[in-house]
Amino acid sequence: MRNSGSDRFRLTGQIHPVDYFRFVERDEMDWQVWTDVLRGRVAGAVFRGILPPDVCERIRRNFWSSPMLRTKEHSTRDADYSCGHHLFSAPSLDWYLDEADRARPVLEALCGGPGRTPLSLLDEYRRYLANQGIRLRVAEHQGRRAAPFRLRSRGDDDTLVLSPHDDAEAIRHAHHIEGCEVQRVSRLCNALMCVENDSGGELLYWNISPDRESRDALGMSTDSYGYPIASLSGIEQLTVPVHAGDVYLFDTANVHAVAPCGGGRIFRTTVNLLTGELDEETTVYWS
Repeated sequence: MRNSGSDRFRLTGQIHPVDYFRFVERDEMDWQVWTDVLRGRVAGAVFRGILPPDVCERIRRNFWSSPMLRTKEHSTRDADYSCGHHLFSAPSLDWYLDEADRARPVLEALCGGPGRTPLSLLDEYRRYLANQGIRLRVAEHQGRRAAPFRLRSRGDDDTLVLSPHDDAEAIRHAHHIEGCEVQRVSRLCNALMCVENDSGGELLYWNISPDRESRDALGMSTDSYGYPIASLSGIEQLTVPVHAGDVYLFDTANVHAVAPCGGGRIFRTTVNLLTGELDEETTVYWS
């Protein structure tokens, strides 16, 4: 239950220095910059036009025709469509792992094919890390693999597509995944590959990682979704435009949200995964 006085509450927590709180922008994949985000040297990075238009269109068609497509209705937006389940929102770890086994080949088929795809990008990064003696792999639990990513598309009305939240604390303290290796990553990052968006849908990113006192005051002991906009008043914020073909990565410990799309039943469709360094020799990813 959220605190009824939250409209007068201001978040407190870690405020980052200016040399960290920024997004590096490139017109080509730069895996060193990607690694800099994972290692906490900079808050985020965006790589423009990485997925070719024909690849975006193929993935978009595959997504909307997929038998795995699910719909969630919300009171604050027209619809929230997804393909694949998220580890954090699963009812139990065993249930999630069963679903991951079923979904993994379907998800990989949706995002594969000729051209530069989400799968080929992961292979590029795998080769880059291998040259440094580091292994990139899908996260595991007791020998079973997680889902590598999921696809999500959110419809639009005049509200935020995704409310302010942070992911790192919620995932690290989720009871149903206790013991899973993803809770041990040194820094949790969100990686997204946009395949559909017209206008709007910008990433909104605030310079604060909320502390436990703030979360408790707002009744967010087990989740972090829906920080009141008023609680972020006066906190520095970045607005990062997102277009089809863009790939971006950021530290999920900071509060972030997604701005409204362009209206008229515009959809913002992305391939989503979480990633982080498990140790000096292993980087994992999952959804």
